[in-house]
Amino acid sequence: MTDNVSSISQHFREYEQPFIQQVLDWMKQADDDYRLVLTRFLNPREQYILQTLINRQSELQSYLYGGVAGAESQRAIIAPEVFDIKLEDFGIALLTVQYPQKFATLHHATILGTLMHLGISRDVVGDILFDAEETSWQIIVDKKMVAYIQQTVTKIGRVAANLKELPLNEALPVLTNWQEQFTLMSSLRLDVVISSIFQLSRSDTKTLIESDQVHVNWMIAQKTNMDVAVGDLISVRKHGRAQIKSLDGRSKKDKLKAIVNVVQR
Repeated sequence: MTDNVSSISQHFREYEQPFIQQVLDWMKQADDDYRLVLTRFLNPREQYILQTLINRQSELQSYLYGGVAGAESQRAIIAPEVFDIKLEDFGIALLTVQYPQKFATLHHATILGTLMHLGISRDVVGDILFDAEETSWQIIVDKKMVAYIQQTVTKIGRVAANLKELPLNEALPVLTNWQEQFTLMSSLRLDVVISSIFQLSRSDTKTLIESDQVHVNWMIAQKTNMDVAVGDLISVRKHGRAQIKSLDGRSKKDKLKAIVNVVQR
């Protein structure tokens, strides 16, 4: 492992250091044992960190796959360049939710909440897919967990449900209501980013953060002045979600030019 890769950790946040160390450990395993290493499901920010670290050296390659094109949560394979990677190497399975559609309604939050309440780790669950009418639901999971999840999940919320495994080629397409927008912002401070994207006052944004209504990468934001980076997923209760897709320098007034994916609520 090169010093160049190890030293890059200083460019990331303090709370991201444990994950960075995990990636470095995965890289060492792949390099020392000359084998592929399969990770858990990673969120977009973790995917970005992993690829940034691996791109700093030339001996290893990373591959991402989430079971369906456009998946938000994806597993990574880290392997020597010469390895031939196949989709089955990612160990991903697809479960469809069978329930009385005529008499019940399901929601993304209910499905995910049920899995978490039953002690099923978020790390083994990928995207939750749905059709345009939100009547058909599918869950992408770690293939090794299929039997356990099927045995454990008999209800979604209060609705009786059965989970049936399907081949991955029967996965529903990823539906997203992301809208791409161009945004100018004076800095990448969390409160500045939220105010710029959702057109909120800084005082309102400060109140939202301090009342634990803002999440960054699925973690409650602790500080208004934390820096946001490309790939971060920001969720603001009752306002929506946002993710900085890319940065393109500064404007004539020295503001950052950002392309942002947004879902307004």
